[in-house]
Amino acid sequence: MILFAIASIECVCMAATAFLAALAYHFFSHTPVDFVIRYVMASLFLGVADACIAARLGQLRHVQKQRRIRFAWSGLGSIAATFLLVTSLLFIFKLSDFYSRGTLILQFLSCSIVVFAVRLGMYNGFQAAAAAGLVRRLRVVLIGNRNDCAQYARQLRKSGGGIQVVFCPIVWQAEAGTTDTVERSLPSRVVEQCRLMEPDGIIMLVDKEHDDETASALALSLREIPADVYAVPTHRPQFWTAARPAEIGGIAGFGLSRRPLSIFDLAIKRIFDIVAATAGLVVLSPLLLFASAAVVLDSRGPVFFVQIRHGYNNQSIRVLKFRTMYVSEQSEFRQAEKGDARITPMGRLFRITGIDELPQLWNILSGEMSAVGPRPHAIQHNELFTPRIESFYRRHTVKPGLTGWAQVNGFRGETDTLEKMQKRIEYDLFYIDNWSLLFDLKIIVLTLFSGKTYTNAH
Repeated sequence: MILFAIASIECVCMAATAFLAALAYHFFSHTPVDFVIRYVMASLFLGVADACIAARLGQLRHVQKQRRIRFAWSGLGSIAATFLLVTSLLFIFKLSDFYSRGTLILQFLSCSIVVFAVRLGMYNGFQAAAAAGLVRRLRVVLIGNRNDCAQYARQLRKSGGGIQVVFCPIVWQAEAGTTDTVERSLPSRVVEQCRLMEPDGIIMLVDKEHDDETASALALSLREIPADVYAVPTHRPQFWTAARPAEIGGIAGFGLSRRPLSIFDLAIKRIFDIVAATAGLVVLSPLLLFASAAVVLDSRGPVFFVQIRHGYNNQSIRVLKFRTMYVSEQSEFRQAEKGDARITPMGRLFRITGIDELPQLWNILSGEMSAVGPRPHAIQHNELFTPRIESFYRRHTVKPGLTGWAQVNGFRGETDTLEKMQKRIEYDLFYIDNWSLLFDLKIIVLTLFSGKTYTNAH
């Protein structure tokens, strides 16, 4: 009933939005609205098609299990599929001359916004109704040690009011004084108790000590209950947290990690990098010429400083910078420090303002770097911290950036302690796990206008 109600509401809202968008386009474009019935039928088709596609993709099922933002964003996928279907039908049946392209584009944009908003509203309404007892919540039984059950119960309740944890801890061992083995006594006791709870789902929390015979016997017995049964390993959570069922070449297993950016994401990010770097070189060309001349006049040596650093997938790249230090015969790697005597007067100004990094716009155009990403470190620097920080090289699963999330949060400049580098890695990995084009734009704006970006520059 809930699925039917959600699908019906979304269908009606989308059909109404599509029809109003068609009328609005013809009104503002001052074109006559011919064959109004055509747009009525097309809008109804769009609404029904979207509801069917969303239901077929499983977007509307078990709203109790879904997070709000995922439920809302998934609607954009069904919208895209619906309009792709409509566009294909218009092309196949040669109806494009009878249906305005402007109308179709406006309908797509307006329906995307409306469906996103409607799903947020429906999700909030459902959760409120579930919390008030007006809608039956998903009943979940947790099986495991008391501490594990309490921890996962809190996590389940954070998902909203749609899940009700009706039972938590059990004792893995057989009852004292009994002659039954664990394999015989535990499953029968647990199954008997679970039946009384009438659960929709059962989550078996398997710890390190009971992940073989005991857990296997219990899992087989739980199949007697008409409910979804899940197993969650509680040991080594950092290993299993991101695991997802997957299949490759007919072999079923668990996907433990994935590319941080899809092929589509990489294409969008690359297009953005080319546009941003080209615009930056054109707009900042006077500043680049002035900076080049200033470096030459400030001290003896080349204009640019070239350093080999680690880039994407640990590949070595040649990173360009305006030279900010006096030329030295010493080859030993040492980070710039506050009040470093090696820095030239003009170089000090360049480093504080970030002008010394601008030649890396060429690195971005060449594809070695990105406008936004983890800042590239010198190879010697990486080798120093790699054994001391777990998942250090995971920051190289994306291209290094001219600026990054760590830098705009004040973690720029010298990393002379383990704690400073750990915080930088923490922010870099957060960026990788939460990338979006809007996130990139936010970081660029903060780079330009936030004083926190230049806190530790020296």
